[in-house]
Amino acid sequence: MMLKALRMLVPVAATLLVASQWADIQRYVKIKQMSGGQGHPENVPAGGRTAYPRNAGSGVADGTGDFDSASRGGPVRVG
Repeated sequence: MMLKALRMLVPVAATLLVASQWADIQRYVKIKQMSGGQGHPENVPAGGRTAYPRNAGSGVADGTGDFDSASRGGPVRVG
């Protein structure tokens, strides 16, 4: 009985995994087609989020945060 349930559970789990990753699978195939000389960059979706602040006043000061020279291997600035 357990083996029968396992035989049914494995394909269902694989189907759910493919369904949950379908958009990424399609994107991967389109990128591979482009790499092979077929396809066009316009066919590859490039969705994402905005990485920069919407207005200049909501950012951080230069030399701090992600742009701190110490976090990039540069000299540590004190003060």
